[in-house]
Amino acid sequence: MTAAYHLLLRAAVLAVTTATATAAAAREPRPPPAAAATGAPRPGHALPSARSPRPGPTLPSARSPRPGPTLPSARPPQPARRPQPARPPQPAPPAARAAPEAPSPPPVAPEPEPAAWRALVVGGGPRPPMNQVAIEGHVRYFQSLLPATVERRVLFADGSRGTRSVQFLDGLRMRYRAPRLPRIDGATTRPGFDAIWRKFVRARPADPLLLYFAGHGSPDPRRDLDNNVFDLWGGGGLSVRDLAARMEQLPDDTPVVLVMAQCFSGAFANLIFEGGRPDGELVERDVVGFFAATRDRPASGCTPEINEADYTDFSSYFFAALSGVDRLGNRVDDADFDQNRFVGMNEAFAYALLHQETGDVPVATSDVFLRRFVNKPDHETMATPYSRVLSWASPAERAALEGLSDALGLRGEHRLRATYDREFGPGAGRRDIEDVTSAHRLRFIRLAKSVVLARALRQGGDRDLIERFERLRAAEARNPLAEAKAAGQVRQDTRRRAAR
Repeated sequence: MTAAYHLLLRAAVLAVTTATATAAAAREPRPPPAAAATGAPRPGHALPSARSPRPGPTLPSARSPRPGPTLPSARPPQPARRPQPARPPQPAPPAARAAPEAPSPPPVAPEPEPAAWRALVVGGGPRPPMNQVAIEGHVRYFQSLLPATVERRVLFADGSRGTRSVQFLDGLRMRYRAPRLPRIDGATTRPGFDAIWRKFVRARPADPLLLYFAGHGSPDPRRDLDNNVFDLWGGGGLSVRDLAARMEQLPDDTPVVLVMAQCFSGAFANLIFEGGRPDGELVERDVVGFFAATRDRPASGCTPEINEADYTDFSSYFFAALSGVDRLGNRVDDADFDQNRFVGMNEAFAYALLHQETGDVPVATSDVFLRRFVNKPDHETMATPYSRVLSWASPAERAALEGLSDALGLRGEHRLRATYDREFGPGAGRRDIEDVTSAHRLRFIRLAKSVVLARALRQGGDRDLIERFERLRAAEARNPLAEAKAAGQVRQDTRRRAAR
């Protein structure tokens, strides 16, 4: 009996021990399951950029199939357990922590709608003997580059299609014929200009304005070279301050681009100042300009020769680079100096500086800005080592400097000083305004000086002035022709969608 009693007692102890272990195991929380492969980016992985294509429909992830109902384990039968007292309900084990969600990509800002540019062309000489066929050719070429969607107005000579107002060379004889332009909207006179300005320019004040002047220019009659004039048909002229007064009639947020091909046109760069005065405050609007000559020099491009292959004027090179097509229809694809598949006006300007084989010395508005606000003597500027100038230059400036330097045969770190002394030193003599080599030296000197002055401004100038200069340079890097073409395409696409 004693043995049987001990056997029963041992079985009871074993049953209680087993039951206690089983209950404790049930109360312990289970470790969370391993995270399934969901395809979400892990922390630290780059998110798709705004330019990435939109994701397609989400495919099912390669998750493991969900486990089915648990089958009873093949454990041996356990001895019967004594009933246990009821236990209070236990909290459910904590849920497995979900995998972190991938952050949503930042919203993509809509592309700004391209600018709806409009153009005003002012062309022609003051009378038939000064209204050469080349001027008519410049106006025709410019019109051919404008996208069809660009609204434009053209003033030319006396505004008539019947007057024999265009001079051309027929062999050795000078002859005259009527204009052959696709469009003429009025005369290049003061009343004609003011009427177009009122009815066309001021009628759409919010749209950017592209102004192209092709004709003759003269120094101011009072010898104020900062207020030179564009010669109008029949006499008189449109001065810098005349044009400044008309531009003041536009809202401050209306951008204006000027391209002027006449003699002494560099004075019109003063339009970046209030009233067109070189000592005035900077205007608020974005005004940029590119001009065929400095304020004290003539410009080429007014020839009676009819062969346009011989035209080497500033605006022909400028617009060939900007549009990618020269006036003969040939492709121009070597003006993208920064290799971004886009040619800005700054690059077109550098292209003209480099390729134009004339006595022209072109000017940009940024040149005038720097000379007004950065006071650095020429002897300090020209002492700058050439390698430093190149390191500070933009790709377009660098290409023009290198090309002009090669054309002039310049060498060494002190080529700025050597070129300056050659042009302005004691033995320079009187300058010939038609000397192409001298013009190349002047272009090289002026461009290098602008690079050095820009560096000085950025290094130690007033912060607001630096911001204004960078804004001017950004505006000079635009391409009105490309923007106008893009705007026309957007409008066309909108009309197609609306018609569906």
